[in-house]
Amino acid sequence: MTICPECEKEYEPIDIAFLVGFGAEAWMNEQHITGLCSDKCFDEHISGSRPEYTYDERGRRFENGVRKPFADPPR
Repeated sequence: MTICPECEKEYEPIDIAFLVGFGAEAWMNEQHITGLCSDKCFDEHISGSRPEYTYDERGRRFENGVRKPFADPPR
């Protein structure tokens, strides 16, 4: 288990073998490198609150109801 530096929630990180062996998506690699548990924590840690996005119960980022794996640069 790992503790997220933003929300201090304990979570199970993505397996490194999956990242290397199966061509994981870029957001998975970001999570592994930063140790942040979700898109929401990543956004808040990097650029503060992002009201243009909504987040589901797992902290995944959405914009206008569509999953958005990467955030636009803060304005």
